[in-house]
Amino acid sequence: MLLSYLVTGRARRRLLRLLWADAAAGSVSDLARRARVSFASAHRELEAMRAEGLAAAERAHGALVYRSNPAYEHAGLVRQLLASHGPASPPAGAETVRGWLAAAGAPLLVSRRPRGPRPPLEEVLADGLSLSHHDAAVARVMPVVLWRHRDRLDYGRLVRAATERDEAQALGFFLQLTGLLGRDPRLTGLARPLHDGRRARLRPYFARAQGRMALALARKRTPALARRWGYLMNMDLESFASAFGKHGAAA
Repeated sequence: MLLSYLVTGRARRRLLRLLWADAAAGSVSDLARRARVSFASAHRELEAMRAEGLAAAERAHGALVYRSNPAYEHAGLVRQLLASHGPASPPAGAETVRGWLAAAGAPLLVSRRPRGPRPPLEEVLADGLSLSHHDAAVARVMPVVLWRHRDRLDYGRLVRAATERDEAQALGFFLQLTGLLGRDPRLTGLARPLHDGRRARLRPYFARAQGRMALALARKRTPALARRWGYLMNMDLESFASAFGKHGAAA
């Protein structure tokens, strides 16, 4: 792949994709965890990107937050390079996470159920949030699983697990969406503290939402609720409501 040839460092490739393809932003620790690289490697590469102009950084709540720099003079070329490399890869163990979600009641087709004990449900759901950026079927049924287990979840543990994966914002969106679909204001209340008002710019929810046509469809179909949480997604509210009405409401 051209990207692998031109950018030989694994840490640099992953961080470049996070900032420019996934529109991610975060501290060195946040981005290192998402890229699955060491803190030292992430710090070195992010500072090099900032020196080059590829990344911008600002201090927020005592931490230095890095993000892509849209004013970079070769921004268009960077986006083309990432697009030519294809979509970001799903997290490792995607089929295992799908299996865990299916065992928890998600209406997902899986080739086989994972062996061994299932992690705590809160950890499974947090892994599901990460996977949902790469798998639209998982995103569609997240409200079903949340609804089925709404009375037995440890929400403090769920928030911590989601935050560790940089998915607190996604969790908030799905909690509010589930509350809306199930008419449960308690879930909406649980979602409210997770909203990050600093995210003024909309970003694609799905990792594969690249190219003008994909973004145009996302802007057209994105539910108002997703926009309030800072996301663009080529999946309207009816898609979620249909899955919820068929599988969630009966739970």
